Amino acid sequence: MVAARTTKRLTSADLVRIVVVTARAHAPRRLGPYRALHLSWIGKLWTGNDDLHYEVWPRPKLGVLELGLHFEADALTNARLLAAFRAHRRDVRAALGQAPLIEPWDRGWARVYEIHPFEDDRPAAERYGLRLAAYVTALEPILRDELPADVPWRIRATTP
Repeated sequence: MVAARTTKRLTSADLVRIVVVTARAHAPRRLGPYRALHLSWIGKLWTGNDDLHYEVWPRPKLGVLELGLHFEADALTNARLLAAFRAHRRDVRAALGQAPLIEPWDRGWARVYEIHPFEDDRPAAERYGLRLAAYVTALEPILRDELPADVPWRIRATTP
């Protein structure tokens, strides 16, 4: 006999919204203000340059959800930040455990991220949000310290 599901499944849009709202609410106020974007398939949270943002990316067809810090600026900026975060690997692991990977990615981008089994209920969404807030807490000070001086720290007025 199969046990009945006791929690309500969320739409992808609701899952992403809950993750971003939870992360924003639990990220340190001293590091804000935070900007956020949540769509049905991806959510982002950032404090300055929106090319350097925290992201939640549910991939239900693959059975996973990714969250982490993404560097999606120009290739040189991304490479410099990737090298800086690799140099801080011990600090990252001390704060976040062994799960985070620090890797180059597609299109010259890079990321500090982890993969979770995909779950689509409210308790899971809130757990993901708390974990994303932990990323902000641990990584935002490193990002600010290591941001190259020639990279603008900006907020685009057109992004909600």
